[in-house]
Amino acid sequence: MIGEAVARIEAVELRVISSTGEQIGVMSKADALAKATAEGLDLVLIAERATPPVAKIIDFKKFLYQEEKKQKEAR
Repeated sequence: MIGEAVARIEAVELRVISSTGEQIGVMSKADALAKATAEGLDLVLIAERATPPVAKIIDFKKFLYQEEKKQKEAR
């Protein structure tokens, strides 16, 4: 999962947001991935068109589960 998500991030530098929601700052994609991997989480691009693009360190499977749950409740 992590490899697929990172392959889609084309930016060299990213503004990174931690799993707790605080801004870590602008860093290289490699540094951001290392930080996410150290926490056992995924690096997900959330604002591709921003300058620099914004990525967040999250548990992607948990995020997908919560989104699916919201959609079911909306029905």
